[in-house]
Amino acid sequence: MIDSASWESALLELFGGALAFAAAGPRNHDDWRRDVQAVMTLNVPDPRRWGSLNVTQSGPGSEKSPETPFADLRLEEFDSLLYRVGYKSASQLLVALQGEYYQSSNIPDFENRKERLFECADIVLSRFSTEAVYYTNLAAARVDPDMDLLNPDAEWNCLSRFTTDCGLVVVSDSEVGVFWAFDED
Repeated sequence: MIDSASWESALLELFGGALAFAAAGPRNHDDWRRDVQAVMTLNVPDPRRWGSLNVTQSGPGSEKSPETPFADLRLEEFDSLLYRVGYKSASQLLVALQGEYYQSSNIPDFENRKERLFECADIVLSRFSTEAVYYTNLAAARVDPDMDLLNPDAEWNCLSRFTTDCGLVVVSDSEVGVFWAFDED
């Protein structure tokens, strides 16, 4: 069973050392987009009081940024920027996000770390119900929600103030999760 320690360890394994955002929030609205927006804008705490990551500045003293890395998005924009994907694709994407250009082939020592990285992705996703729904800003998911996202050769709809970003939104009946990586050219 997942607990705070396993959640935080999995987040660090997947996103530690990268420009990344990983947080969860409550479902307070019928419209899940409101809840995702609240997490992205740092307007709600984690309902379980578990750890989150918001490492979105590089350089000395940038362990955590108090500001949101995301653009000021209207709810309607989520419909054109995010595409639904299946569980397997969501799990693959959580792993690939730590690689340069969101490619698992760019993760150092990937073959030796692959099993552990997928365990961490499963831990993160297990927080949400088995009926959870997953969304990504990877444009190719618009036509194939079950595509292999370990090494997607695609473009991303940018949702942040960075040059590129890629991520996963998880929506369950009681919580939402936002998991994102960023790059600045």
